[in-house]
Amino acid sequence: MEFSIVILIGYLTKKFFEKDTGKVLSKLLVNFTLPAAIFYSFSTSRFHFSKFAFTATGILSNLLLIFLAFLFFSRIKDPRVRIPIILSFVGFNTGLFMYPLAESLWGEASVVNFALFDLGNSFFIFGVGKAVAEQNKKGILKVFTFPPFLFLLVGITMNSLKVVPPGIVLDVARTIKNANAFLVFFLVGYYLSFRSVYDKFRLILMAGLVKYAAGLLVALIAVKIFSLSSFEEMNLFLSPLLPSAIMTLVYSVEKGYDAELASGLITFFTIVSTSIIMAVNYTWG
Repeated sequence: MEFSIVILIGYLTKKFFEKDTGKVLSKLLVNFTLPAAIFYSFSTSRFHFSKFAFTATGILSNLLLIFLAFLFFSRIKDPRVRIPIILSFVGFNTGLFMYPLAESLWGEASVVNFALFDLGNSFFIFGVGKAVAEQNKKGILKVFTFPPFLFLLVGITMNSLKVVPPGIVLDVARTIKNANAFLVFFLVGYYLSFRSVYDKFRLILMAGLVKYAAGLLVALIAVKIFSLSSFEEMNLFLSPLLPSAIMTLVYSVEKGYDAELASGLITFFTIVSTSIIMAVNYTWG
C-alpha cells in the first residue's frame, strides 16, 4: 500500500526537519489541501439525501463517546493526563486520515460518504474539542470559522442546488487536493510515537477498549437501521471505528497537556483503525 510507505517516510525522516514542521504541515492541510479535497468531492459527485445517515451516525457516535469519556476518565485528577484522553474521544480523523485513504481504496464516491459523516463529526472536533481543551464552553462557537467545516457547508449547498463550478475552479481545487494524501500520511508518520504507546500502554489500552467497543456498537446499530447499498453500508460501518482526530495532539501541544500521551493515543488508534479498515475492505461481501 502506497500510504504505508508514505507513513514510513514521515516516521523515518522526521529527525531531519525543524521542530515546528508538524505545525506548518497541519496548517497547510487545514487551510488549503483539506478544504480543496472537500470542495472538489462535493462538486464532482452527487448524493441522495438518504446518505445523511452518515451525518446522523457522526453525531450519535460523538455523543456516546464523549459521554463514556467523561464517565470513565473524568476522575483522573491531573488535567495534563485527563484532557488528552477525553479529547481522544471527541471526533474522528476523517479529513486528515480517511479522505485520502478512502479515495485510494474506493474512489471519490466514498469521500462524499465520509464527508457527510464529517458534517456531524466536525462540529464536535472543532467546537466541543476546543471547548474541552480550553475548559471553556465558548470554544464551541469557533467551529464556524474553521475552513474545512465552511467548505463542507458550501459544498453541500452547491451540490443540493446542482451548481457546477467553472472548470478553472475545479482544476485549481484538484491540483491543491492532490497534495492532500501525501501531506496527511506524511504527517501521520511524523507524529508516530511507539515509545509513547509503550510507556503509557495500560492507560491507552483501556481508552482503546472503551472507544472501539462503543464504536462497534454504533456501527452495528447504524447499518441495521439505515437502508443503504452494500458499499455505503461498509463505509457507514467503518465511520465510527476511525482513529481519534489529530486535533487531540494539536490541542494538547497548544495548551501544555501531556503531548506524549496524546501522540501515543493517536498512534495506537491509527494502527488499530487501519487494521480494521483493511480487514473489512478485504472481507466485506
